[in-house]
Amino acid sequence: MNTFAVWFSRIVWVGILANLVVVLPGLFATERLLSFLALPPASPIIWPSFASLLLILLSLFYIPAAVNPQAYRANAWLAVLSRFAGVVFFFVHDGDYVLFAIFGLVFGVPQAILLILALRAQRRQTASFGTMPRARAHGLAVFLIILFPLLGALAYFGWYKLMREVPLSYTSTEEYFKYGSIGTENAGGIPYWIWLVLPRMFPEYLPGPGGYASLGIPWEEGQELPIGFAKKTIGFPRVGLNCALCHTATWRSTAADKSHIVVGGPSHQFAAQSYLRFLFACASDPRFTAPNILAEIQQLHTLSALDRLLYRVVIIPLTRKGMLQQKAQYAWWTDRTEWGRGRIDPFNPVKFGILKQPIDETIGNADMVALWNQQPRQGYALHWDGLNSSLTEVILSSALGDGATLKSIDLQGLKRLQEWFTAMPPPPYPFPIDAQLAAQGKDLYAQHCATCHAFGQARTGKVIPVQEVGTDAHRLHMWTAQAAAAYNKFAASYPWTFHGFQKTEGYVAVPHDGLWLRAPYLHNGSVPSLHDLLEVPERRPAVFYRGYDVYDPQQVGFISNGPEAEHAGSRYDTRLKGNSNSGHVYGTALPPEDKKALIEYLKTL
Repeated sequence: MNTFAVWFSRIVWVGILANLVVVLPGLFATERLLSFLALPPASPIIWPSFASLLLILLSLFYIPAAVNPQAYRANAWLAVLSRFAGVVFFFVHDGDYVLFAIFGLVFGVPQAILLILALRAQRRQTASFGTMPRARAHGLAVFLIILFPLLGALAYFGWYKLMREVPLSYTSTEEYFKYGSIGTENAGGIPYWIWLVLPRMFPEYLPGPGGYASLGIPWEEGQELPIGFAKKTIGFPRVGLNCALCHTATWRSTAADKSHIVVGGPSHQFAAQSYLRFLFACASDPRFTAPNILAEIQQLHTLSALDRLLYRVVIIPLTRKGMLQQKAQYAWWTDRTEWGRGRIDPFNPVKFGILKQPIDETIGNADMVALWNQQPRQGYALHWDGLNSSLTEVILSSALGDGATLKSIDLQGLKRLQEWFTAMPPPPYPFPIDAQLAAQGKDLYAQHCATCHAFGQARTGKVIPVQEVGTDAHRLHMWTAQAAAAYNKFAASYPWTFHGFQKTEGYVAVPHDGLWLRAPYLHNGSVPSLHDLLEVPERRPAVFYRGYDVYDPQQVGFISNGPEAEHAGSRYDTRLKGNSNSGHVYGTALPPEDKKALIEYLKTL
């Protein structure tokens, strides 16, 4: 063989060895390999295992080319073309697998060059490497010395521009909570510059003027991003979600006031479903093209020529593809009751997307919850239906539900937040309280409420059967024993694997701390105020509006009717599936004066 053929043979052997290093774990430890490479879990797992087997078989066909590419030309060309086929497939198919495309380039490019040179040399001469002119041998050595550093530089460039992760740090835990990364940018992050210009390009898909703020997302003055969003560089700046998006409340005394921000409170104003629909509508619009987006970015920021090329060829097309894939994954929600502002279906996406459970017709719409004062809640059932009693597992699973992966999830950061939540006090009621009336209400609370809702009492933090409490059962039926078992196995190979997920038959009797800011009430947010909650279901509002943050201290809840509430909020119809305001009739038979005293005491909690 001539010198080019010899070097081709050596690289093919190295490529075969590299294939085996990757595919043997892929064949026998598939889930662990996917997790190690930060790739999305596959279902069924047999397909990546089968792909590993096929690559082993393909590598066998490389062996004749490695032995003598001049004698086995067909195998040699197979070794080259299959590499480039893989490069094209992985670059076009899914951005998560770009590492495999780079892997193919590292071997495909030198193999292609050397094979062409080897076959050309074979046609022109029959001499061996020993009779090759010294200048040509020297030229080959120089060529290879230059080639491999260039390939290494190419691989480094791909890593630096597309995968390099720059860690973030925050001295203040509150700042970390509001703007820090929990690991959602890796798999589900949106390129920052694209995310920033979408409201400018597609304002018609938002509920009103104001960009992302129109979705009920609080935005502090002087901050680059709204609360609940993190900006992190992973190759390029990306925007991901964090805990604060669903767990930050705002309130005002009047419409003219500036909103007070309460971290750790239930985000009663955020329209989560509308945010996702906005992204899906943008990606579905024919104007979502690289030239249009780059022109819009150019008005705010000047990208380098190289970055413009990457955005045009790789980043923008993959972003659009990812959004459309997510839109298809959420197709199940099209015929179900809207979430509305301040509500979310947190577990159906997990059930169908992460745990790969069969798509059913259940509705899991529920109010967002408060995070404060976790210390006295230790051992209590958590989530509305008590599906887990471990705060650590609840926080980890919530981060996964927000888009973090098993590899990208920030364990140390979430532990820091857990400690912060544990010590966080509930916010005091901000309006005047009639102390004498509240004292009368305290005795009524002890008689009618404390057993289920005061810390340390018999039923507080326990699951009450739905037949007893009588509230809407849709959220309860959404979570299944099969889903619980699947979640407990989900991270089986990790030291923090789940153990506590379970199926229950009722709803948790939650403590009443910070109760004033938890309006609307019940697990599905179907009752706008404490005043309404102490009425029988037939006298509770059948239709009201959620998401307006001006507070009504008389009703003890947010203003939920009138032009301002209709303009700022989302319509809530209790006659729709999952929206019933039935049940929890405790205290409804009290005389009006007792109800008034009880409500006054509830303000103090």
